[in-house]
Amino acid sequence: MRVHRHHQWRRDPDGTAYRARRSFPAGPPNATVLLAGPGSVSLLDGEGRDDALLESLTARLVASGAQVLQCDMPARARTTPASAADGRIRAERLERLLDGNRHLMAGSLSLVGFSLGGQALLRLLESGSPPRADRVVLIGTVVETDTFLTSRVPLIELVYGGFDLVGYLADESDDALPPVVFEPAMYADWSARHLIGTHSPAVRVHVLDGLGHTLNPCGPGPARDPLPALATLVGVTS
Repeated sequence: MRVHRHHQWRRDPDGTAYRARRSFPAGPPNATVLLAGPGSVSLLDGEGRDDALLESLTARLVASGAQVLQCDMPARARTTPASAADGRIRAERLERLLDGNRHLMAGSLSLVGFSLGGQALLRLLESGSPPRADRVVLIGTVVETDTFLTSRVPLIELVYGGFDLVGYLADESDDALPPVVFEPAMYADWSARHLIGTHSPAVRVHVLDGLGHTLNPCGPGPARDPLPALATLVGVTS
């Protein structure tokens, strides 16, 4: 199926320009997916492994009849940690993206976020915007503290690659000590317990073997294609 696209230039309150994109099928869409990429992807036409996965997922979702909403995110170097301002801007752009396309939305609403994109979606759900989402899928998003969601969300899917290791300093005052490293089997359930809210969302955890932080193949063994699992979890399949 051909993917139709519509781009629109928008501006942050400080005047910074960025692009919003709507990908959609030829006929009326049967669902809407808000897709927020990881920190390694800032521009819609970026290049890299994460971009390829987002593009393939978008094509799969459009083939199923869904429309997909995306926008440019604040640029940052891969070696630079995300700042509080970066997270705020990400969330604000996604909120404006939803509001600007509300008149075109049809069917169920799913929110899908990778890594920092998932963190930005959690900011929205904490603020109650949107008031309701039918499904939320967070990939490689570690939730370290209690996050109180005011949006009505019946189901949250937490997805991690089996080789997505998370490290913390054993002692912040002593850089010589090796970090403490956790596997998804340890921190995934911990993240799930931190997702609470007014409407008590159900939270399910999925660990996909052979994949890394943003579900790119890594480690020994055959490469695994994450697309079928992701499309199923989003609840929009062809």
